Amino acid sequence: MILMEMMSLLAQARLSTLSREITALTERLAPASEAAVLRSLDAMQTAGMTMPQGIEPKKILAVYHYALSGVPGCGLAAATQKLIRGDYAANANVLLGTIPKPPVLAALAKAEALGMRAELARKRETIAALKPRAAARSEASRARVRARLEAFRRTHAAAKAAAQNVSALASREIHHAA
Repeated sequence: MILMEMMSLLAQARLSTLSREITALTERLAPASEAAVLRSLDAMQTAGMTMPQGIEPKKILAVYHYALSGVPGCGLAAATQKLIRGDYAANANVLLGTIPKPPVLAALAKAEALGMRAELARKRETIAALKPRAAARSEASRARVRARLEAFRRTHAAAKAAAQNVSALASREIHHAA
C-alpha cells in the first residue's frame, strides 16, 4: 500500500513538472510580437547587416511583422542569432551581410522552432500517458461489444464454411473431369 502511495506521489510530481515545462514551452512558442520583430531587425542592423532592396523604409516593420505573424518568438530569436553569426552561409536564400527578405526570415524562424514544437508534443504525450485512465467501460457497453463480436464470429464461420464447400465442389469436379 505504501509503495502504491509513493508511486502515486511520484506520478503527481512528474505531472506537475511536465505541466510547468509545457507552460514554459508554450510561452516560448508564442507568436513573435511587433517588439520582438523590431528587436530582431535592430540587432541585425547593429551587427552591420543591411536591409534588403525593394521594401519602402516606412513599411519595413509592418512588412516584417506581417510575414512573421504566427511565427514563434523563440524561432525568430534563434534565427536572428544564427544570421548574425553567419550560420546560414550554406543557405542559398541568405546573403551574408544582408537581412533576409521577410518570407525567408519567416521560414528560417519556423525551422528553428521545429525542435521545440516536437519537444512540446512529446511532453503532452507523456502527460496523456501518465494520467489515470477514464472509468471502466459500462457493462452495457461491454455487452454490445460482446454481441457484435459473436455476430462477427458467426458470420465469419459461415463464410469460411461456404468457401470450403465451394473449394471441395471444385476439387470434385476437377477429379471427375480428369
